[in-house]
Amino acid sequence: MDHNEFLSRLQTDLMAIEAVALAEGGDLGRPVPTCPGWTVADLLGHLWSVEGWVREILRTREVAQEREPAADPTRAVADFVDGIPDYLTAMRAISPEEACWNFGPPPRLAGFWGRRQAHEHAIHRVDLITALESEPLHFDPAFAADGVDEVLSVFYPRQVRFGRTEPIAAPIQFCANDTGDKWTLGDGEPVATVTSDAAALYLGLWKRIDLLDRSEIDGDEGAARAALAHALTP
Repeated sequence: MDHNEFLSRLQTDLMAIEAVALAEGGDLGRPVPTCPGWTVADLLGHLWSVEGWVREILRTREVAQEREPAADPTRAVADFVDGIPDYLTAMRAISPEEACWNFGPPPRLAGFWGRRQAHEHAIHRVDLITALESEPLHFDPAFAADGVDEVLSVFYPRQVRFGRTEPIAAPIQFCANDTGDKWTLGDGEPVATVTSDAAALYLGLWKRIDLLDRSEIDGDEGAARAALAHALTP
């Protein structure tokens, strides 16, 4: 996917999230089951924090400090809504090939943030839909497959590097049966293959659904289950 496609997806999801934030009578204290311990207000406050952090990174092209959202739920949500115009302006101004700090593998370019923010908001829109018991969100297979790639090539190595999870004991292959994409988690010959559609793999690796309920496993099922039990993402 190219940078403009990521920005289009980001704007679609952000506008949908903003509509939730602005809805009259919205229950800001409603729990978000896929983010244990968070309420809707906490989730929107988190997005405000991330968006401000990214905006500062794009301004300086250097690492920045993430700010804590307001403790008051109403204030946190208002800050989120108020910050959207400046955030979108910063995202639209990205020159994808320009050097910019990010936490992905080299080369470290500004285009990383278009991809990262598109997936950040897509996953958190799923969280809001789950909390509000709305209609499930449809994912274009190419976008979902890119999200799988980001989890396995960016987040899993980062989780291991920071000591947040142990390296998996045996390599596992993931196959998207609607796009034909394949990824191997770990080094060496895979001992098991997990096959499903790209959207199920995407949501399953982010632990928004139980991937084992939506996939076929060939080979060592125990190894596949053990790999999926790892904290592959933050």
